[in-house]
Amino acid sequence: MKVSNYSFLFSTENYEFYIYNTLSNALIEIDNDTYNILLKTRQNKSEVSEQMLDSDLYNTLCQKKFITNNEQDDFLLYKSIVLKQRADKYHIHMTVAPTMDCCFNCHYCFEKFKAPDYMSEAIMDSIVLYLKNLDSKPQLRITWFGGEPLMALPQMEMLYDKISTSYQKPKHSDIITTGFHITPQAIEILKKIGIESMQITLDGLKDTHNRIKTTHNCDDVFGKVMDNVDLLLKNTDIHLIFRVNLTKRNAHEFVYLYKYLSSRFSSHLHKIGICPAFVMDRGDCNLSEDEIEYIFTHDEDAMFALDLYNKDGIATQYTQYPSRFFNECAIRNIMSIAFDPQGYAYKCWEVIGNRKHAFARLNQNGLFEEFNEVILNRHLFGADPLEDPKCSQCAYLPICNGGCPIQRIQNVFECRKNCTCTHFKGHMADFLKIHLRLTKAGFDNHS
Repeated sequence: MKVSNYSFLFSTENYEFYIYNTLSNALIEIDNDTYNILLKTRQNKSEVSEQMLDSDLYNTLCQKKFITNNEQDDFLLYKSIVLKQRADKYHIHMTVAPTMDCCFNCHYCFEKFKAPDYMSEAIMDSIVLYLKNLDSKPQLRITWFGGEPLMALPQMEMLYDKISTSYQKPKHSDIITTGFHITPQAIEILKKIGIESMQITLDGLKDTHNRIKTTHNCDDVFGKVMDNVDLLLKNTDIHLIFRVNLTKRNAHEFVYLYKYLSSRFSSHLHKIGICPAFVMDRGDCNLSEDEIEYIFTHDEDAMFALDLYNKDGIATQYTQYPSRFFNECAIRNIMSIAFDPQGYAYKCWEVIGNRKHAFARLNQNGLFEEFNEVILNRHLFGADPLEDPKCSQCAYLPICNGGCPIQRIQNVFECRKNCTCTHFKGHMADFLKIHLRLTKAGFDNHS
C-alpha cells in the first residue's frame, strides 16, 4: 500500500495533523507520528505497511482511500461512477428561457443574442411532447433562464401548467434573474410554479450596479431590486443567492456590499447567500481589451476568497468543504437540455440563444429536427477530462471534475486558454484549515 495520489497531508498552527482525500471526500485527524510516517513514505515513494501503524487506523486509511494498492484502480473507480451518472436517464435537468428579452444591456453579458421574442404556446406543447416521448419518464428539474425570465411570467405559468398536467410536476425549480421585475403578481406565480431558489445578479454597490444596469424607466435599479427582495423574502420561503459579479475594478466593494446586504436582510439571513462570482472572458462576451486586463486569474480567485475569511471573517461558497465528489456538470448527460423561446435545443445555458451552439430544434411532435451531430458530440464527449492525460492524473479531479465543460470545449475547438481548474488547486490546505475553524466554531460549512 502507498499514500494515494488523491490524499493531502497538512498540519495546522496548533500542531494538529490531518489527511484529506478527494476520492472519498474524507478528512480525519491523525497523530504526529502517523503524519510523519505517511509524509515520509510519500516523499520516498515507498510502501505503507500494516506494521507501521495502529491496526484500526490502518484499516480506516484503507477504507477511506487515504492509502491505496493501485492508483489506476482508484481512477477507474472514479471513472466508473462518473460514467454511470452520465448515463442516468431517470433525472432530467431542463433549462427554459421563456424569452431572451431583457431591459438591460450589461457589457459583460454573454447573451449578445437577446431578442424580444417570447415562447409561443406551440413551442410549449412541443416541449411537453418531448418530455412525454422520453421512455424513462425521468424526474424533472427546471431552471428558468433568459434574457430576463420574469419578463415572461404568463409564458412561465402556462408552460408550468402544461407540464404539470400532461407530464409531472417538477421535483425542483429555480430561477436566475436580475430581480428588477419582482412584483406581488410575480411572487404569486413564483409560488404557484414551485420556485425554491433564486439567483439575483449584482454588480457591486449602488453606484456601480446602476452604472452597469441601466434602463430608461428607472434611475435607481439597485434600490428597486433591494425593495423587491424585501417583498420576496417577506412573502415566500424562496432561498435567495446574491451573485456578485467581480473584476479587479469593483472587487473592493464586495466586503461593503456583503455587510450592507447582511444588515438590510438581517431577519432573513437563513434564507440568503452572498457569493462572489468572478467575471470570465467567455469569448462571446462584450468585454474590451482594457476590461479583460481586470479579470482575476485562477490564483487571484483563490486568494481573494481566502482573504475574505482571513482578513474580513467572511465565509463564502469558496471556503465551504469541497462539494460531494463526482458532482459533474450535467452537460455531459444526454438528459440535460436547454430550450430557447423558439424551441432550439442546447446543452448549456451559457450558450442559450446563440444558434451556432444549438444542436437541434423541436418540431410540433416534440421530436428533434435541424439536428447538428457535431455540436452535440462536442458537448457530450469533447474535451473530456477522463481522456485528458493531465486531468486524469490530477489529485484534484474528484472534486474538480475537469472544471466547466463549455470552457474546456472552447479551449479545444476554439483555441481559447480558459483555466478550468478548481480554486482548491494549490490551496487545498488553506481552505481545509478554514473549514476546520468554522466547524469547531459550530458552523455547518458544507454546501
